[in-house]
Formats: sequence, C-alpha cells, structure tokens
Amino acid sequence: MTIEPRLDIIGAALADPSRSRILCELMDGRAFTNKELACAACISPQTASAHLKQLEGAGLTASLRSGRHVYHRIANADVAATLEGLAQLSPTDHLSRPGRHDADTPRARSCYNHIAGKLGVLMTDHLVARDVLTVRDDAIIAGPHYQVFLDDIGIEIPFGGMGKPPAKLCLDWTERRHHISGPLATAIMQKFLEANWLERRTGSRALIVTDDGFDALERWFGLNRLDIDLGDPV
Repeated sequence: MTIEPRLDIIGAALADPSRSRILCELMDGRAFTNKELACAACISPQTASAHLKQLEGAGLTASLRSGRHVYHRIANADVAATLEGLAQLSPTDHLSRPGRHDADTPRARSCYNHIAGKLGVLMTDHLVARDVLTVRDDAIIAGPHYQVFLDDIGIEIPFGGMGKPPAKLCLDWTERRHHISGPLATAIMQKFLEANWLERRTGSRALIVTDDGFDALERWFGLNRLDIDLGDPV
C-alpha cells in the first residue's frame, strides 16, 4: 500500500464557494463567530456550522470558546500561507472590473497577520533596498540596517531561536510579487494598527491608511500617497 497525503480531503473542503468565502473572511487574521461568518458568506448560521465542521475536520480552521461564544480562525500560519499560494492559481480578471466591490483590497489588505497587496509589496521593496533585509536564494536574512530600523520605528521581534529568519517571502496573489510574512511582518502590522496608522475596514480584509499612517510610511518606508495610490485618506 502506497502512503500518500490525503489531498482529496483538502480539495473537498475547498470545493464549495461558501467555504471558500468563509476562508477568505478568516484570512483577515482575526477570529469570527459562526453568525459573522454566515453573514459574510450569505448563508444561514446552520449551513455555516456544517461548513465550519468540514473545514476544521480538514485542519484548515480551528475553534476556541470565549464565554458563551465560539470563535473560528485559520488553523495556523502554514495554512494561511498555503491559501495565499493557492490564490495564485485563481483568475484575477474580476479585480479590474469597473465598480467592483471592495476596490481597496488589492491596494492594502491583511493577509492573516501581515500586510499584503500593493502596500505590502512596496514596503518589502523598501526594506530590501535600504538593507534592512537581504534576500539570498529566495531566503531572507537580517541586513546591515536591520536593528537600526527596529530601534527607530519602535518594534521588538520575539526571539525565535538561532538561525530563524526574521521574515519569509510570500507571493502576493494580486500583485504577483513578493511581500513579507513572518515575525518582522507581524510586528510591523501590529505596530501600524496599534499606532492607528492603519485601520481595518468592517466586513473586509482591506486596510485603510490614516493621515498619521501616511506620515509614518513616508518616514520609515519612503512612500507617499502617489506611490501607494490609496485614494483619499480617512
């Protein structure tokens, strides 16, 4: 008997449009209740419960109880990275259709626990260009100005062990170029949200840059409004 991975279980879990919408909602990086996910997928709470059971059974999501409520989230960072990678295979013609819903999502969005879209790609380009990060054979190591950048922007990276990279390359499914994931990317997104430099958009993965956020992006990433093309600030 040949031992093979059960890709059929993962494929079956992804094969329903409602389950796909639930996973896309959870790629926001936060945990949501059954009712919230049902609303996002335009299905009944009972149907959402059945879908969530299958997703959790496939190892794609996890649930946790807080008080009377049960929350659902992406199981882990590896699952999030896999889903972002699979998105590379999906059609993208809908992204450029006039009047489409949520036009800000390709410009700046959350990808699990880091910044993606055009903004994420431009921030990554800057970190590499300014020697904060160095790319070697598709792997990332800390560059000569890594610690100076951390001290200047005011973030700390949890110690991850000897040899653990500060970031990983994550191929952006809308830009078709790399942004970063990993400890540094997570710390940057947390900093931007806590400092109110970025705001989440309700019911969407889109991230909105505030006035203070544009100042921060220009100071630490050399990006202005025209570079980012995010439209009017909030």
